[in-house]
Amino acid sequence: MYSLTKKRWQAIHDQDKSYNGSFIYGVATDHRVCSPSCIHGKETNPDDIRIFKTDDEALFEGFKPCSECQPFGEISDKAELVFQVKEYIAAHYKNRITLDSLSEDFHISSGILHRAFMTIADETPQNYLLRVRMFHAKKLLRDGKDSVALVGLKVGIPNLSYFNTVFKQQVGVTAVQYRRQNK
Repeated sequence: MYSLTKKRWQAIHDQDKSYNGSFIYGVATDHRVCSPSCIHGKETNPDDIRIFKTDDEALFEGFKPCSECQPFGEISDKAELVFQVKEYIAAHYKNRITLDSLSEDFHISSGILHRAFMTIADETPQNYLLRVRMFHAKKLLRDGKDSVALVGLKVGIPNLSYFNTVFKQQVGVTAVQYRRQNK
């Protein structure tokens, strides 16, 4: 996540199209994410703005794309499906989610869902789920005092051994090392 600098705020306020693609911003009051050139820029309070580097960062935090500026670009039917699944995962990452449960929830075969995800997102739904969980785990480890086991439980991985393995694979250090480095 980026910080809201004077330059970025000016780009948002002036609806400067030259900044489109360099960042997107979320509006905390309605959880909308916009491009710098969006018409909503002038009516937004700087205190309500969060700056994101990527679409996924915004989704992980529960923001939805603005229908006016479409900050994620034009979306094909396949991309729309993947986006909806990503939104669902970001909102329900604490729950048990499998490819089969996703395919049931979205009324599509697991094979088609998996291939669509691989084509559009260049990763599997399960890998995306792990990235969302690790994003939130890192946040909890930085900001809280919960035990590593409780952090794992809070992000939907109740098995401490598995949580530690996945965390190290995804982040490069153990959860305990991460907490020490980021306190």
